[in-house]
Amino acid sequence: MSGTTEIFVATHDAAVKRAAELEASVESRGETDGPMAAVGDAPSLRLNGVTDLEIEILGGLAAKAVGAAGGEALDMADVSSDYLMVAPDGMVQSLAELLTHTDDAGASLIPEVASLWAAEEDMPFSGDIAEDHVRRIAQLASQVEQTERQQLYIWSSTAEA
Repeated sequence: MSGTTEIFVATHDAAVKRAAELEASVESRGETDGPMAAVGDAPSLRLNGVTDLEIEILGGLAAKAVGAAGGEALDMADVSSDYLMVAPDGMVQSLAELLTHTDDAGASLIPEVASLWAAEEDMPFSGDIAEDHVRRIAQLASQVEQTERQQLYIWSSTAEA
């Protein structure tokens, strides 16, 4: 199953509002197959052909790479949206740590994690594109600040952007 997933950093209220705007954009497109409208100014990354399941898989790969407990599932963020999920703190931390952890030779873990993620079934990208996406997701995760009640949100729909 393919679709569109948007990963972004926001407070809960801002995330719920953004999810409503994303869902309205999908509905307004109807049968036109036009692109989804850009929404808001929060730091974000939109991925076509990726679902929330692939984001969970990436979280598990990141956890394994940095030596953390893995296998955490995304949680529903709010009852107002079936498409809005929030990444658990452990997943966010593991993703953010990809920016600073290195292997025994001192190399970044991001290329290895990206390669493993791209090798997953039905992934729509590989190589440098996967590495760029993993790096950008890790950067988003590193922007989450607990003191401002910001979290990493994942909005995922089967509609293509």
